[in-house]
Amino acid sequence: MWAALASLLACSPGGHGPGGAGSPDPNAALIDDFGPAPTFSLTDQHGQLRTHADLAGKVWVADFIFTSCPNVCPTLTAKMADLQGRHPGLSLVSFSVDPKTDTPPVLLAYAQLFRAGPTWHFLTGPIDDVRRVVVDGFKMALESTPGVAGGPDTILHGERFVIVDKAGHMRGFPEAQDPEVERLLAALK
Repeated sequence: MWAALASLLACSPGGHGPGGAGSPDPNAALIDDFGPAPTFSLTDQHGQLRTHADLAGKVWVADFIFTSCPNVCPTLTAKMADLQGRHPGLSLVSFSVDPKTDTPPVLLAYAQLFRAGPTWHFLTGPIDDVRRVVVDGFKMALESTPGVAGGPDTILHGERFVIVDKAGHMRGFPEAQDPEVERLLAALK
């Protein structure tokens, strides 16, 4: 009986189960917890160092893009811009998977194209650091093949968003157009 009671308390809004102590919404306890988001220390579009600590205590959405991407990246970025408009103050983080090309000035021009506000960070850094964050941390695909005859590299990367809660835990990996994005954000506010 005591084990059952302890189990119920651990999953209650005031318990320490998924969603953590003091979760703002009891529905947060019903959302999967995929563990902590990776730590990072990368440079944003303004040339400022950004770390995972800058997002502590905030719900945030991550995506993985590169500015010369001809297909899925503009769609992902447009959806992030839509989230920015519908959720003022929501932190957004776009990790460049092409740091060789995506320098801070290039990312700044791209951010301006999509009217990125002050809580939307476009991050770049050494490829080994980016790969550690994207592949090892977020468990997203990232594969780069050198371009033919000096052409641009072919870059394959994860096309899902990652929703991160206030405690820094990954709570979902929805596709950009999936209504799950809104459900997760509402539950984690």
